Amino acid sequence: MHPSDHDVPMPDVAEIISSEPSRAARAPTDVLRLAVAVSSLLVVVLLGAFFDEAIVAFVADLVQGIEALPSWLVTAVILIGQILGLMVLVGGAVVAVVRRNWFLLAVAGAAAAAAVLLTLVILPLVDDVAPQVAEVDETYILIPHDEVASTVGLAMLAAVVTATSPWIARRWRRAGWTAVVVAMVTRFLGAPIEFDTLVAVLTGWTAGATAIVVLGAPSRRPSGESVAAGLASVGVPLARLEQASLDARGSTPYFATGRDGSSLFVKALGEDERSADLLFRVYRRVQPRDLGDEKAFSSLRRAVEHEALVAFAARDLGIRTPRVVAFATAEPNGYVLAYEAIAGRSLDRLEPAEMTDDVLAEVWTELARLRTHRIAHRDLRLANVFLADDGAAWIIDFGFSELAASDHLLATDLAELLASSATRVGAERAVAAGVAVVGPEAVVTALDRLELPRLSGATRTAMKVDPGLLPDLRRCIASASASPSPSPSATL
Repeated sequence: MHPSDHDVPMPDVAEIISSEPSRAARAPTDVLRLAVAVSSLLVVVLLGAFFDEAIVAFVADLVQGIEALPSWLVTAVILIGQILGLMVLVGGAVVAVVRRNWFLLAVAGAAAAAAVLLTLVILPLVDDVAPQVAEVDETYILIPHDEVASTVGLAMLAAVVTATSPWIARRWRRAGWTAVVVAMVTRFLGAPIEFDTLVAVLTGWTAGATAIVVLGAPSRRPSGESVAAGLASVGVPLARLEQASLDARGSTPYFATGRDGSSLFVKALGEDERSADLLFRVYRRVQPRDLGDEKAFSSLRRAVEHEALVAFAARDLGIRTPRVVAFATAEPNGYVLAYEAIAGRSLDRLEPAEMTDDVLAEVWTELARLRTHRIAHRDLRLANVFLADDGAAWIIDFGFSELAASDHLLATDLAELLASSATRVGAERAVAAGVAVVGPEAVVTALDRLELPRLSGATRTAMKVDPGLLPDLRRCIASASASPSPSPSATL
């Protein structure tokens, strides 16, 4: 759709309609960080509780060469480390006060207090000590290294750096963690060899991560302004961008209008979506059933690029899916995919009476095309099937999809579509529609996949309203596969 000479000219600056990012959001990124921190701390504490004497003795023998270092050099390194740590703690507090960021100060203070308490609880579990290796001139040391205070100080530093990370730029985060590493080295050089140096850092990391999860941190999803700027940078300037209220797991959806008058559907993905995907995959990994998941992508960029690849491939193979218009970056550390918008509604927004046999046939025909080319959608719930105003069915959101899919994944798609459509039209009509298009032999392969844990969250929630629906669905499939049936109506 292109504007004519009589069209109203589009504004040079995009009109942005989106919710303001929360300054105290609780994000999957923070939960994932806390889980890793707690796991690491537990492992180290258990090792220290049972093997600290052996480990400390081994490390003491390993670093005996350090005693050859001049006393002035060791003292200088320790002094620099202590000054750097104090600069991070005191300087950061001063900057927060000047900027009146009281919430940041509260989070950092809570993290530091939690680090102190946690350190004092854990330290008695790992209390074996070996003699100090390097010689230090205590005259020039700010904090004596033979006191508990130095260990607590290291834990507080790690906690504050962790807790303030969501508020500060990447270069300052790196500076903060550099200060933590330097403090570890100074603790290692200037104190008796103990297990508590590593414990202090992990305790601080855990305390800081806990403070963020409990109290919240600024949202790290791309803002509407950064989404519009990212699309403009790749040649898709917008006139309007409005955040959509849709079931879009793993992304923030928008409706947009380009400067040329074209209608777009835009999805933005940030660090939080990446962490949510990792947590989702971990949850599926620990399931006792084989769900056929591949390993998570190495980065958010690779995951978004994969979605674009599958969408390109599906469209090129004749499957109705919106054309990818653009792929762009969006600050902070996010990515954007823009698609041509389709006039219509997703199936989860249709009334049951609107789910006619013709609509079901359209949907199953598109699934049959996916199966022909061994593309597994892997999230074929009602929200990801779109009914256009002209009655055509479109498949959207290939964010979890696979090319060259196994029979296992193809059967999972059958099960998801059968279950999700059955929540609107009943088991008999859902099965009849599938059998009419792909045949009973294909439909019966879904039986092993028709279990609640294997279905999407939206479908599970809908099926809980009628506990007898899933058994009815399995019964209808078994009955259809046992009866002679005409050949599938769709020849693909």
